[in-house]
Amino acid sequence: MRVVLTGGGGFIGSYVLARLVGAGIGVTLVGASTGKSRYTASLVAAGDVRFVRFDDPFREHDALRAALADADALVLLGYVMPTASSVADRLLEEFDRNIEPTVRLLRLAGERVRQVVFASSVSVYGSPLRVPVRESDTLSPATPYAIAKVACEQAIGLIGAATGARCAILRYSTVYGPGEIVPRAIPNFIRAALAGQRPNIRGDGLDEHDYVHVTDVADATLTALRRKAHGVYNIGTGIGTTTCDLARLVFELASSRAAPVFDISASVARPRTHLVCDTQVSRAELGFAARRSLPEGISEEIGWFRSQLGSGTPPAGRRAA
Repeated sequence: MRVVLTGGGGFIGSYVLARLVGAGIGVTLVGASTGKSRYTASLVAAGDVRFVRFDDPFREHDALRAALADADALVLLGYVMPTASSVADRLLEEFDRNIEPTVRLLRLAGERVRQVVFASSVSVYGSPLRVPVRESDTLSPATPYAIAKVACEQAIGLIGAATGARCAILRYSTVYGPGEIVPRAIPNFIRAALAGQRPNIRGDGLDEHDYVHVTDVADATLTALRRKAHGVYNIGTGIGTTTCDLARLVFELASSRAAPVFDISASVARPRTHLVCDTQVSRAELGFAARRSLPEGISEEIGWFRSQLGSGTPPAGRRAA
């Protein structure tokens, strides 16, 4: 199998790339750079992964067209984070940096690529009326990011129907694990615990999320590719964890007894979030079940953070969870 991959140098993408290479799948990584992952860069340098570089997102490009001509599948993990502060400007950036490039890449692929796997998000459900959420539930995206994911899902479905490609939409729940450096709950709590600080929680801490380990996500992505899956799949554990319980678990595993600090003013600005996946479809059609427990996964991530701190290069980024 030959795969064209976007986002292979990101947090999730580097794990997926490892699975692809380990399975003997030929990979062409496309994008403006190889990303932040040193592992990905080393594979490209060694010639184990082909890299096609371009700065103008997926416009007419001979090398990219040639890569797509030889590809059996297109795996879309790439995402460019907007930098604007206003909602309107962030939406414009989502269209320019994520939605339009996705459509352009699919147009270049045409009818040659017979399979597409797209990394979406459970954020497309917004604040669901019931939990766990099912793939058939009404979508209610409430952020520019979620709106972009819905738009890409629909574009992929529309173009796939026209070209006859099989399209797997994977709605990842909250992904965590070693290598995660973005300012989200788990890395924020780990940083605080290792620095001897108290966990900072926005609101009352009763938000509930489905935390899935990055290795499980990578396995699900490879399985969807191998099975030539066609449909929409929640990729999570089916288990909800509140922010309070998550903070307690992280600090217990890091051997810290610091009590959390609650920013109650944040509760007024936003409602509580309860977003847990129903995973029956992914179990039935992909044979997927998350294997890594939350305590195991967090212990592993704490170890990774300790190793980074020990090397003198502490991971950056911090904000209230």
